[in-house]
Amino acid sequence: MRTNRKDGGAMDTKKSYAASLEKLLSRKTLDDIHVREIVAGSEFSRKTFYRHFKDKYDLTHWYFACIFEESFGLINHHLSWDEALLTYLEKYQEKHLILRNAYASRDINSLRNADIALTRKTYELFLKAKGVEVDSESMKFAIEIASRGGTDMVIEWLYSGMKMEKRKLVHLIKSTLPKEILQFLDEA
Repeated sequence: MRTNRKDGGAMDTKKSYAASLEKLLSRKTLDDIHVREIVAGSEFSRKTFYRHFKDKYDLTHWYFACIFEESFGLINHHLSWDEALLTYLEKYQEKHLILRNAYASRDINSLRNADIALTRKTYELFLKAKGVEVDSESMKFAIEIASRGGTDMVIEWLYSGMKMEKRKLVHLIKSTLPKEILQFLDEA
């Protein structure tokens, strides 16, 4: 029986839907998953689902944001850029099938677009903390290049079977970052 219980809080509710989504993504692509299936695999109702998420893509973006913040997002806390990207790639290896099936979406709300937006925001926060003016035309362009290029190369790595060693991929992505960003990565 579906419940609308409030004892676990919003985070537990979201995690229940995310766990259901993760199970489904281990078997099929995001475009082939329906909200009714996500709800059926959770502890909560469809009505509760829509209190927390607009649709399955919103849930997928929330799920991915949690993974992102526990990995690459840590450049804004205590990890170096290299360590954060390596942690991100390790998460990708751990959840490769789930992420492959999520990235396979052809919808306008695709995970790729959400990934780019999160990466962009992370670079902006990181650079602002270093005192960088991120609103100039050249810095916005550099951040966009880094966000799109890095995201697409990680997705390509995922789809190609993750054959390249993670540290090599970190090195290659870093070595191709715009100089406007690269100069701030190794500062203490």
